[in-house]
Amino acid sequence: MEYTSETLDSTTGEIVQASIGSWITITEYGETKGVGRKQVRDVLSRLGILQDEIEDHTPKQAAFTDRRLVTRRRLTTKSVRDGLGKRVFSVVGRPFDVISPKGQAWIDHRWADAVQTIKTDITSSPVAVAAQVALVEFMVGRRHKLDAEGQVRWLLDHFPSVAQADMSRITGASARMVSHYVSNRTDQISKAKAKIRVTLKVPRKTSYQTNIIDIEC
Repeated sequence: MEYTSETLDSTTGEIVQASIGSWITITEYGETKGVGRKQVRDVLSRLGILQDEIEDHTPKQAAFTDRRLVTRRRLTTKSVRDGLGKRVFSVVGRPFDVISPKGQAWIDHRWADAVQTIKTDITSSPVAVAAQVALVEFMVGRRHKLDAEGQVRWLLDHFPSVAQADMSRITGASARMVSHYVSNRTDQISKAKAKIRVTLKVPRKTSYQTNIIDIEC
């Protein structure tokens, strides 16, 4: 997308537009590298210019247990301050980010090394490789894609021995968010087990001492 800046010409009194270059979305940048929306975000997260942010989309009257949290990977404040991109909103209020020409050049210079580092980190663990392949195969057959938390939960169910660091590399979620997802799952399982124990608890039997009175007739 071509972005322009507007300035007032003090001589003519007219608004003058000047091009500030082509700014593209993160997904569009990934397309220039031949990768999808997830992989491009994995690489940019590795480069440190994206961060996980949690948005609360819970309806106002919903119970706490029905909270709906959405995790997005957005440009960091530092990357915006350094002129690598901007955080913007669509006309309907949906947040998205665009990368500046300077940001595109910055990423281009580091892209190949970041991709290779991710591959090396994963292939160093045979279990992580098997987990990644299995997860990809599982997601191919799904109608609805799993988000990062869903992927972490799937890995915990099917490959519990995979380290959290590898889960981070496989799913693209930050180490902090993986730890958060793992803790959420552990808490939910503990609460579910406690509820089952209460439901199945056998009522305590109370014994009564019967007083027998002999009545002489």
